Amino acid sequence: MKADNHVVSVVIPARHTGIPGASLDRCQEALARQSRAPDEVVIVKDVESRGPAWGRNEGILRAKGDLIAFLDDDCQPPEIWLETLIEAVDRHQADGAGGTYEETDPFLWEWRRRQAFPETEQVDETGLVGIGGNLLLRRSYLERIEKLDGYVFNEAFRNASEDWELSWRLRTQGASFIFIPLKVNHLKQVTLSSYLLGQFGRGIGISMLFRTHRLRGGGKGMNQSLLWGQDTKSGANFLKVIWRKVIGPFDWQSFSTIRYFALFWLGEKSQSAGFLWGLLRKKHLPLHMPERERKRCPIQ
Repeated sequence: MKADNHVVSVVIPARHTGIPGASLDRCQEALARQSRAPDEVVIVKDVESRGPAWGRNEGILRAKGDLIAFLDDDCQPPEIWLETLIEAVDRHQADGAGGTYEETDPFLWEWRRRQAFPETEQVDETGLVGIGGNLLLRRSYLERIEKLDGYVFNEAFRNASEDWELSWRLRTQGASFIFIPLKVNHLKQVTLSSYLLGQFGRGIGISMLFRTHRLRGGGKGMNQSLLWGQDTKSGANFLKVIWRKVIGPFDWQSFSTIRYFALFWLGEKSQSAGFLWGLLRKKHLPLHMPERERKRCPIQ
C-alpha cells in the first residue's frame, strides 16, 4: 500500500547470468511481495559486461522516480525493504538511506560478520551507507552530482567500489544518509576461484578509491580505512596495511573452520595484489570515464 507522495523506481543491473547463486527471478519475486510496491522496476541487462556502474547509470536514465532504489540481481529484499527505506528518508528529511547484506553462502556469512554494522537506525556520520544492492537515493541529488562531475556512478570502476565512490562524492556535497539495520539477502555463492578473482577486483577498486581520495584532498564522508582517514590530515598507515593485508590477518578464531580462514587469508593476498596492480597501472586506470556516446543494452 502506497502511503507516501513519491514515485519510486527500482534499478537492477543484471550482470550475473550463469554465476552460481544469482537469481534475477527470485529478486523480481521479492519485489512483487513488497509492502510498498515500487512504481517501476528497471532491469538493465549488461550483455557486453560493461560493469554495474554502467548498468546503474543506464537505469537512472530510464527511471521516472523522484526516489531511486538500487538492488543487484543476486539480491532478495525482505517484504518491508522499500517501505523502510522510504520512511527513513522521509522521517529524517535525508537524501538517501541504505543497509547491508545477509549472506546466504556460509563462508561469506562468516566473512561479513567480521564487519561491524550497527543494529539500530541512525544518521550515517561514518560512511556506513554505500552498498549498491541495498540503497535508495533522491534523484535531485543524483542530478546535482552529475551536473558537478559529469557522471553519477563512475564507470571507470569496472570491478568494485563504484557504489562507495558515489556515496563519498555525495557526502562531500552535503548529502545526508540514514543507515537502516534491515538486511537484503545476498544469494551469491562463492568458489575458490570466484572469491580470489573477486578480491583481486576489489583491490583494484580500493586503489582507485585511494587515488580519488588523495586527488580530491580527502574530505569527510569516506568510510574509515587504514588507507585514508575521515579528514584531510589523516593519511595512509602503510605499516598496518602491510601487517594486516600482506602478512596477516591472523584472526582465525573469527571463522568456524581452518578452511574458511585459509580462503579468507588467501583472499586478502589477492586483494593486496589487486591494489598494488591498480597503483602500478594507474595511468591505465582513469578516475572517471570521459563523456561518450552511450550504447544501449536491453532494458525490461
